[in-house]
Amino acid sequence: MRSLKTALWICASGCLAAIPFVVLPWEIIQDLFVWFGIEPIPDTPLLIYFFRGACGIIGLIGIYFIILARNPVKYGPMLNLGAYGLMAFGLLSLILGLSLQMSLKIYLGDAIFGIALGLIVAILSRRAQEISKV
Repeated sequence: MRSLKTALWICASGCLAAIPFVVLPWEIIQDLFVWFGIEPIPDTPLLIYFFRGACGIIGLIGIYFIILARNPVKYGPMLNLGAYGLMAFGLLSLILGLSLQMSLKIYLGDAIFGIALGLIVAILSRRAQEISKV
């Protein structure tokens, strides 16, 4: 159970890391893009809106993982949603990164984070549910 909670807290932390990007000045975000080797995104209101909105939603998903981490057995089917959602996110990151021919350092971390932690949460949640039935 402790390892499942740890994995869920890692998921929460990773997702909550997106929240600062909702409020950081756009110039700092542009500097990060350049550091990753991405051409700066135009500072049009629509693109800024989508970027900040996506970061906010990822932050909310982090809160979802905090709720799961506090008492994982209580939320059995919701653990599966979190695990499969992470795996889908990882695969989507991988497919999009490859199809757009982006640099590995842009999407590989997201792909590994999603797929690996999704698998870990799925395996550990199955074990925790079996133990709780006994």
